[in-house]
Amino acid sequence: MVSRMKDKLKKTLSEKRYKHSLGVCDEAVKLARIFGADEEKAYIAGLLHDCAKGYDTDKQIELCAEYGIELDKITLACKAVIHAPLGAAVAKDKYGIDDEEILEAIRCHTVAKENMSLLDKIIYIADMIEPMRDFSGVDKLRKTAYEDIDKAFIMGLKQSIVFNAEKNKIIHPDTISAWDYMLGDTKIERGHKT
Repeated sequence: MVSRMKDKLKKTLSEKRYKHSLGVCDEAVKLARIFGADEEKAYIAGLLHDCAKGYDTDKQIELCAEYGIELDKITLACKAVIHAPLGAAVAKDKYGIDDEEILEAIRCHTVAKENMSLLDKIIYIADMIEPMRDFSGVDKLRKTAYEDIDKAFIMGLKQSIVFNAEKNKIIHPDTISAWDYMLGDTKIERGHKT
């Protein structure tokens, strides 16, 4: 089953995106092992998280309409994130995934959301720390990810918020909701620097 998924994915993604997907699934399994999540679900969610990324933006929007995925004004203004909700639909339809935990981790891996599950956080962070990623602060994020998934998740959210703010880009409200939820819900003190 996994080899068929990989073959299909290889045909639909660029070589670089496919390698990224393999890196994310490897990181996701390592994190799942450390934090006690289901390793098989982490592997599949990591492998398929970008399964809709091979379609151009117009095709992604068209497919969202076909699958009944509503795209609000803000999501349409942040077109780079459309592949996440679409990816969940594609994973279900084209790859036969019916596990809602896996689908939800794919659905929210770009902008996050309030009250993320452990698997959701693992895929979100694995996407940010896989070996091909190279940005200021990635090494610190990688180190933290293997020590404290919640702290790493907050760091990842902050990285995303600051990155978009510095480029005068829209910050998706789900990202803000995830940030507010985590700061209000974790044991990490509000004044703690991440």
